[in-house]
Amino acid sequence: MNWVFPKNDGGRDSGFHDAGVETFKGNFDRYLARELIQNSLDARLDHGKPVHVKFELLALDRAKIPGMDYLQETFGRCADYWRDHEKVHAFFTRAAELAAQPRLSALKAGDFNTTGVPGTDGDRMQNWYHLIRCAGSSSKWGGEGGSFGIGKNAPFAASRLRTVFYSTLTADGCAFQGVSTLVSHKLPDGATAQPTGFLGGDRGDSIRISGHIPPEFRRTERGLDIVALEYPAAGTWKNDLIHSVLDNFWPAIDIGDLVVTVGDQTIDRSNLARLLAEFSGQEDFTAHLFYQAYKTPTQRFDEHLPTVKECTLFLRAGDMELPKRVAMVRKTGMVIYQQGYLRSLLPFCGVFLCRNDEGNRVLREMEPPRHDGWDADHPERNANKKVKVEYMGFIRECIRKLVSVDDSKVISIPDLNRFLPDDDETDEESFDAGDSQSKTETPDRSPLPEVIPGRKIDPRRQRMQPDNSTAEGQEEETETGEGEGTGGGPGTKENESDGGTGGGGGGVGDGNADKGEGGKGGAHSKPAVPVRYRTFAKDIGRGAYSVLVGLEGIGSKSVNLVVSTVGDDQKAPADITAAKMDDGADLPVAGLGMIGPIELSAETVHRIELTLAEPVRVAMEVSAHEA
Repeated sequence: MNWVFPKNDGGRDSGFHDAGVETFKGNFDRYLARELIQNSLDARLDHGKPVHVKFELLALDRAKIPGMDYLQETFGRCADYWRDHEKVHAFFTRAAELAAQPRLSALKAGDFNTTGVPGTDGDRMQNWYHLIRCAGSSSKWGGEGGSFGIGKNAPFAASRLRTVFYSTLTADGCAFQGVSTLVSHKLPDGATAQPTGFLGGDRGDSIRISGHIPPEFRRTERGLDIVALEYPAAGTWKNDLIHSVLDNFWPAIDIGDLVVTVGDQTIDRSNLARLLAEFSGQEDFTAHLFYQAYKTPTQRFDEHLPTVKECTLFLRAGDMELPKRVAMVRKTGMVIYQQGYLRSLLPFCGVFLCRNDEGNRVLREMEPPRHDGWDADHPERNANKKVKVEYMGFIRECIRKLVSVDDSKVISIPDLNRFLPDDDETDEESFDAGDSQSKTETPDRSPLPEVIPGRKIDPRRQRMQPDNSTAEGQEEETETGEGEGTGGGPGTKENESDGGTGGGGGGVGDGNADKGEGGKGGAHSKPAVPVRYRTFAKDIGRGAYSVLVGLEGIGSKSVNLVVSTVGDDQKAPADITAAKMDDGADLPVAGLGMIGPIELSAETVHRIELTLAEPVRVAMEVSAHEA
């Protein structure tokens, strides 16, 4: 067998950031399980039995992998061609070193009770052509899972060599092919090569004779094996894949359509509930809550919608830990996404299930390439707005029914009018008609507390004052020693201390940004930067909160964020133990309530995940200062 990288013949160069591969980078374990299992469910052979998908970690002898010498040399040529691009050069230099190892790791995903992948290299109506020979296409139609041909790139994101082997056995015979998605590079004859190469016959054709397929890749039962070469397996690889399987496919497993084996752990209907319970304590795992709502709902609603047709909503209410979300599921039995932003007086979670063919087809058309949402503007703007309004209206109406109508009687509370504001349109005497009690006395005829005199404060001016404001004429000082001037007047008092005050009347200080030379640093010692923000409680039990923040105006800027917990009449710096971006990158916690530096822009809303030292529910305020 040989590796064949076709010549570019004057075409444009292809760089490292292949769009299909980049789609699944990051948490590739999650997407790998989603895409491979979804494809296997689409190819189910005997509908009376479940599809079985097995994930195995392999250690392959280099000598038994065909074409490794040429592939190693190709990595070197890729590194040389892109030597002026540091990251690309480093990747392929490392790939050449990995390819030289006597043993290479690999992740093998094989399915059983499936049809395999039928077709030849040139049959454009069959799955083999779309899987191996064509980018961005799919032969799937109707209610099948994938329809963009993008999911086949997920295994390449899980390979440190961007190399994947395919081996299938169908009713028509066997096929084997290696595919490597690299970058443009020079061939040994000096010509420029295309980025994608094929391991096979003289022209890169797939191998169709069973005896010519290496034993390590040969199938003996109908189905498909996908082997990602040099899989970056961490010590938690099994846990990560099982987490993804449970999170995404618990409906298919419970229905009886799917069995998954990861290493030595098999997941099926018999142990699904136990495994969900075991994983319930892991971070970001909520599948057990939706499973409980599906199995033991507080209420179940069956409906025939005009477009989506027959569908069912399972709702479970009552427990404080319930996330107020609905898992959206269609015919494949995969959780497409979790619908949030659903208002309810009661904590709840639910499962929306649509398994009829017509509704499944409509919903599938609304999914983006990663199949992780139903978009009203997909495949074009407002194309499915009516559909989304239809099923979301049904869901919201069902959630409202969770709260029973209040049939309690009206009761009279004596002297309640003393604690409520006056209503100009209501006869005051009607509140305590017939009661001769003086309004200077309590119900037991004892005198009311004496009113403490004081001056009125303009509410608009009060909102502009810091929560720790001091008496008029006094200086004030923040906890870190920086000035926090309270007024806008032309005050004349100068700063005298390190990070001194701005003066009661405005002084030299400008709000929280002390401009005195004695400032010792910290967020408040730099000019304030206007930001817009929102905060959300994510998991109160862990003290986890999400903060959405972006710059006001235009451009971008490096800032330090100051996060405060806010009460009715005061605020305090938030005691933050950890801060991360939504991509998992850690943010430095510079001090009590301070995070940064972080690069913010006006065009992007940035999500930051915070963990507080105390698991309490609080309101938060966010401000920013130049880093």
